[in-house]
Amino acid sequence: MRWIVYAIGLLALTLLQTSAVPAFQLLGVGTNLILIVLCCWVVVRGQDEGFGLVPLAGIWMGLLSFQGLATSVAAFLPVIMLATLRRPLGVQSEFGGALALVVAATVAHFVVIALVLEIGGSAIDWFAVTTDVLLPTVLVNLVVAVPVYLLIRLPTPRAKPAVSV
Repeated sequence: MRWIVYAIGLLALTLLQTSAVPAFQLLGVGTNLILIVLCCWVVVRGQDEGFGLVPLAGIWMGLLSFQGLATSVAAFLPVIMLATLRRPLGVQSEFGGALALVVAATVAHFVVIALVLEIGGSAIDWFAVTTDVLLPTVLVNLVVAVPVYLLIRLPTPRAKPAVSV
């Protein structure tokens, strides 16, 4: 039952992302609310829930936006790969891990979409796009990630530490 609620909630978030979020720009770029929610969700709620939602988010975005379905799914898949690197890299802080994942996933998402555009025949000035789009997007996503993390963290009970005898 909870997965039906998650799917409907993700669909509503996708509709918000594709319709209203582009109207609210900061530093000349819009935030990627779905990417931020997925990153925070994977860190706070666990990889099992997050890994089911990441491909679904790509499908919803592919169906409801200008991107193709394959491009959207491919652009969100780095969230899964990057989230699995959190523990081996030694990131202990949940909040710091969420912010680090938002930054890494934003960069990966940007690179995947830019590469798809480049392969499709669009000429991309990588330096200009990096300074004018990627860096402001990373900053805006970091700012938005703080309240999103708190909204996801509040209703989620913390895991109890293992007791050693």
